[in-house]
Amino acid sequence: MESLDMLRGLDLFILVAFQPVFMRLAQVMGKDSWVGTIFQSLFTHVEWEGFHLWDQIMPLFLFMAGTSIPYALSKYKRGEGKIGQVVRRVSKRVILLWIFGAIVQGNLLDLNVNTLYLYTDTLQAIAMGYLFSAILYLLLSMRILFVVFLLLPIIYTIGMLLTGGYLPGENIAEQIDRTILGRFLYGASVSETGQIVFADWYHISWIYSTLNFTATVLSSTLIGCLLKSDIPAKQKLRIMGIAGGASLLIAGGLSFVEPVIKRLWTSSMMFLSSGISILLMFVFYYWVDVCKNGKYLKWLKIYGMNSILAYMLYNTLDTSSLRNYWLHGFIVI
Repeated sequence: MESLDMLRGLDLFILVAFQPVFMRLAQVMGKDSWVGTIFQSLFTHVEWEGFHLWDQIMPLFLFMAGTSIPYALSKYKRGEGKIGQVVRRVSKRVILLWIFGAIVQGNLLDLNVNTLYLYTDTLQAIAMGYLFSAILYLLLSMRILFVVFLLLPIIYTIGMLLTGGYLPGENIAEQIDRTILGRFLYGASVSETGQIVFADWYHISWIYSTLNFTATVLSSTLIGCLLKSDIPAKQKLRIMGIAGGASLLIAGGLSFVEPVIKRLWTSSMMFLSSGISILLMFVFYYWVDVCKNGKYLKWLKIYGMNSILAYMLYNTLDTSSLRNYWLHGFIVI
């Protein structure tokens, strides 16, 4: 389906091209200009509670990863492939995503365990969400898969509410990361006395938030199953419209008891971002695959079909010195 690649391409284009150019323009015109105001309102992350357009980029990445699962793994679900083949296929993708994520933000290329961070990048969140979603997709029926999709955010929210809430640095999600990752948590260091010191500015959750990373990917896995099915396109659109609207309503209702916080990937944020992603998929599927009007969007397909490469180049391309970026761990000073 061309719409999948084009929507993925739009996400990449905003990340690697549009936002950086808009940021430079805002810097030139000043933060108090209309360009600066738009940039601050749309193309920056919310510090804690709330949601900007820029906060949708990462969830849409996870969403697109799940949409492809039924297309890639359906034959294994039907029992037509060997178990070893699907294990290798899923494992290879998870391992590569994890390594790429470690290169981007985990300092893997330092070749120094003292500066290594284990779980700290979008690609690693995709890896974990994809891993658990692929396993669940292969083992469960669609009805049970939908139930699991609903259970994961419920478990997340109950755990957060019962253990102190959502204050920065004082929530269970961050405490779990600090306990398990320790020195390998992003921003952490070891003092001269051997004590682990956590950065007071870093309040992003990874391990506990994997519950909702998985829920995000599962939401799109279910949409992928819908798109791959033989039901009429009109019915697919109706279901996607209902699903997207329902997700937004759930997010709105849940926000009364749980704030929308991307840094913790709260359940309210998960439903909000998933609802937006589903509605974007609705628009692209209708315009590109149903109406066949995607010829002017084919350039987005180039981004979409090379999304990991584009992401890696955007985050690692040091134009001043490729040697220093990729080989600095081998350089003896």
